[in-house]
Amino acid sequence: MGRWLPAAVLIPALLVSFGHAASLPLLELQILAKALVFLQPPLSGEAVVAIVYAAGNPDSRRDADALAAEFGSSFRVGEATLTPMVVASNALAASRFNLVISAVGAASERVLEAARAQHALCVTADLAAVRAGTCTMAIQSTGRVEIYINREATNGAGLTFATAFRIMVHEL
Repeated sequence: MGRWLPAAVLIPALLVSFGHAASLPLLELQILAKALVFLQPPLSGEAVVAIVYAAGNPDSRRDADALAAEFGSSFRVGEATLTPMVVASNALAASRFNLVISAVGAASERVLEAARAQHALCVTADLAAVRAGTCTMAIQSTGRVEIYINREATNGAGLTFATAFRIMVHEL
C-alpha cells in the first residue's frame, strides 16, 4: 500500500505545480495587515485593495486571482475593512483604490504612478521591483519575516509610516 501525504503538504504542492499559489500567501497578507497599522494616517472604513495583474499576461492574472482568493471577500485591518478588486494594469489608473497589491510581473512604472496619484501603498512579493522603485513595499517570510520599503516610492506617494515601523524594516 502506498504512503499518503497529509493534505497540508499535498494541497500547497498541487497549487504550486498548477501555477495557482499566490505570490503573497496568507501569512504575508497577515504581515501586511500588521504593517498597515503603522501607516499614518491609518486606513479606516471601507478600503479597496486593487490586486493588479499585467494586462495580457495569463500567469499574472492567475496570480491576481490566487491573491484575491487568499484575501477572501474582505479583510479587517484596524478600523478598515479591505475589499479586494482584481484589475488589469492598463485599467488601474481609472480605478478607485486605497492599496495596491501587485501580482507577478505587474509591478511597473504605470502601476506606481497610479498608486502615487491615489496616495496608495504598492505591495509585492518581488523585491527586485521594490529595489527598482516600481513598487513601494516587498514582504518575504521565508526563514524570517523581512519587509523592504523603497523610500523614494514611499515619499512620492505621500505615505508616512510610524517611526517604530521604520526601525523594523529595511529601507532601500
